[in-house]
Amino acid sequence: MRYLEYRKDDGYISMGIDETLLLLRIKNKIPDTFRLYSFLPSCVTIGYFQRLKSAVDLEYCISNNIDYVRRITGGGNVFHDSLGEITYSIVISENNTPENILYSFEYLYRGIIEGLKILDIEAHFKPLNDLVFNLKKISGSAQTRKSGVILQHGTLMYDTNIELMEKTLKVSDKKIEIKNRVTTLSEEGCNVNIKELIKSLKQGFESIHGPSKEEKISKEELKLAKKLSEEKYKTYGWNYKK
Repeated sequence: MRYLEYRKDDGYISMGIDETLLLLRIKNKIPDTFRLYSFLPSCVTIGYFQRLKSAVDLEYCISNNIDYVRRITGGGNVFHDSLGEITYSIVISENNTPENILYSFEYLYRGIIEGLKILDIEAHFKPLNDLVFNLKKISGSAQTRKSGVILQHGTLMYDTNIELMEKTLKVSDKKIEIKNRVTTLSEEGCNVNIKELIKSLKQGFESIHGPSKEEKISKEELKLAKKLSEEKYKTYGWNYKK
């Protein structure tokens, strides 16, 4: 499996890269690929089927330099803290994962679980698409499938500012307050820096999928990602489509 080196990009480029990898994997131009990245500046991503105004406090985000962007994957709204959250992404043939969607979520999460074990952190999969640590959520993931290829990406909150998260996200009254159901590794006493976290997560994925070849994003990939960023992910029509 191919591994793309860690990057920091804004939300539009980040989503453009993930979709680019999906499209190129469909065309068999790249092998199964995973990567780790962070958002800069901080960003809220919303699920494909969500309404932006119902999911995000737009006025707060605009006044505090926090981006917002719609994903091509399902799921709910997610706050990506540039100083305390890392995102993983994997594109993989459906032939290389369990057929059942629930089992595929769990299988693709195993790289994160095994990576955290290296740091003596025992996280557990909670259906449909979360990881929990000490019974609280530290990660959520989302998926989309196209032409026999899966894109799954998700968060890992190692030092996310929960108060800032509460201010940026609009949460359904049916859900418990964020602070009662969400935690971070640092909140649970696991103080890890991002370099050791990246190293361990990479090793975790390799323990599941085999040795990886680390590469920089190619010129072709970055060109397409920037095109998608400008023509899709930054547009009013995409972000306000629901």
